[in-house]
Amino acid sequence: MERDVTTQDEVFKAGEADRWFDRNKHAIERLRDDDVPLRLLELYKLAPASVLEIGAANGYRVAELARRTGAKGVAIELSKSAIEDGRARFPHVEFHQGEACALPLVADTTFDLVIVHFVLHWIDRKNLLRCVAEIDRVVADGGYLLVGDFHPWHAARNKYHHLPDAGVMTYKQDYAQIFVASELYQPVCMLTSNHRLDLDPAVPDDGRSAVTLLRKRL
Repeated sequence: MERDVTTQDEVFKAGEADRWFDRNKHAIERLRDDDVPLRLLELYKLAPASVLEIGAANGYRVAELARRTGAKGVAIELSKSAIEDGRARFPHVEFHQGEACALPLVADTTFDLVIVHFVLHWIDRKNLLRCVAEIDRVVADGGYLLVGDFHPWHAARNKYHHLPDAGVMTYKQDYAQIFVASELYQPVCMLTSNHRLDLDPAVPDDGRSAVTLLRKRL
């Protein structure tokens, strides 16, 4: 008997990642001017020597950090379309095509700063802890991890509205707490915002997102 091994990670790998980038590439241009993760990093005046973003789209955030700080910028992205766009725009960024659960980086490769922004809510629950382990693998001891995603009071899941009949979900929860619970990461700061990227302290639960900066201490 054949077993259905399809996960929603494979759905994104099969083409939804490219479709997402095609739908959102114009919005990404606007985000470059008012990016909450960049605002948080600027607040703390972090100047990492190396930065990795997992799920980096076309690498605009890594490119901007490299411009500001001189850091070596590496971007991992599933979408071929996003990587092609990024390589044309930001030739100083090193791009790799790959998944969060199996990072295409050799053993012992670590970074001073790792960014995972609005990625984990798409990861199939079968693979979530594998992704957490892969992310932890590439954060240097004493380095920083920036996690951004939806931030409801209680974990929730909703149908992914672009594929409502495909069984694909968006999983909303406080992902930073997974790393904090390991007691390997210390919270530094969290900024919450609404869908317009306003730092709104009264944003409704179903519209809240958060960017959390953590420091790794082995």
